[in-house]
Amino acid sequence: MKMRVLPCTRTFSASGDRAQAVPKRMSLKPFILAEVFCVLLIFFIVMNAARMNPETAEWWMRHISSGWERVIGTLTSFIPVSVFELLLCIVILCGAFLFVRLVINLCRARFRAILVGLISVGIAAMYILDLYMFSMGFGYYRAKMPGYFAGDDYKAEQTVAVADYVLADYNALAEKFKRDKNGCVVCPYSFRELARILRDEFSRLKNPYFFSYAPLAKPVTNSWFMSASLITGVSFLPTGEANVNISAPPTTITYTMAHELAHAKGVMREGDANLISYYVLLSSKNDYLRYCGYYATFYDFVDCVWLVGDDENYARLLSAVSPLSAKEHKFTYDYWMSQPDIIGEIGSFFNDWYLKSNGVENGTGSYDDGNQSGTITPTDPDTDEPIIDPDTQKPIEIPVYSEVQKTYFYIYENMFGAPPVNQD
Repeated sequence: MKMRVLPCTRTFSASGDRAQAVPKRMSLKPFILAEVFCVLLIFFIVMNAARMNPETAEWWMRHISSGWERVIGTLTSFIPVSVFELLLCIVILCGAFLFVRLVINLCRARFRAILVGLISVGIAAMYILDLYMFSMGFGYYRAKMPGYFAGDDYKAEQTVAVADYVLADYNALAEKFKRDKNGCVVCPYSFRELARILRDEFSRLKNPYFFSYAPLAKPVTNSWFMSASLITGVSFLPTGEANVNISAPPTTITYTMAHELAHAKGVMREGDANLISYYVLLSSKNDYLRYCGYYATFYDFVDCVWLVGDDENYARLLSAVSPLSAKEHKFTYDYWMSQPDIIGEIGSFFNDWYLKSNGVENGTGSYDDGNQSGTITPTDPDTDEPIIDPDTQKPIEIPVYSEVQKTYFYIYENMFGAPPVNQD
């Protein structure tokens, strides 16, 4: 027979008579835990408000976040596996354990234990949010990243000159490397060797906007789940790590590693991280890194020829791309399309929510920031009609190059000077 213990005690007089029940003193534990939660919540609210100011965000990233990244990144670098992945596994296991405890406590009507447990979980979550905000949350509100861009004053023949050079180099590199059975270039380095090479490449960025410290990227053991979630990498500054999905196609791993290292260098916005990683890859003297840069961006770049209205050269350039690279692109496309739709949609939903919660209005669309190009058609202020080119008798269209395209122009200019303009 089970006895139910009531939350009160009864005493007896000297004569053996039962005295009035005396309630137990209520535990102070829930109140103390609630106070701790409120303190952590206040810290979060204050930091969230402070990061909205770009000057504050910039100062914080350069002086606080960069120091944290150096200290914690140095410590976690001694651990060969991803600390972020380990912590995530622990959180999942603890979550499962706590859910079971919640069900048991509900069945036994232990409401005080349930309250204490919920507040404790809230404290743990609030602590993680505070640590996130402290280490990297300010980065989404800092000043615009200083890029490596040329101007907009490129003529049609100049864009073709740069594109011809790029295509020749891209095709030559495509023929240079060994390929696996899927047609993908085989990385000539081990993961750790590649991580060291890329870290050294990022040391070329001398602008104080970028952190002076960069960690060695780490492989994620459970990369299959990242692929199913359509995630190629995760940078987590609370642990000072850049984590990479090693189940992705080989070339994708390389430019993903560059992207995650850009985050680790203090570049939080996705479009900015893409741009600076493209610059590091495309301007490298390492043939393999340069090939990966071309692979990730060539088709976005060559659109500049179409942008200036040279359809003939645009078609010629596209048709001249090495079939080896085209085959690799097809395999990569098929690989991602083969992933489960539902898991990918869930992953994309949470990634979009995460970015928007950090002030990125276009969410996952921000990955394409810096890659928009177009044309401007000037109009006559009196008639509001398009201004006609006297030579072609067509409306004048002024190209506006994307920052990806201007990165190519900048690199070309630093190697050879600006391409000449045909004066005929």
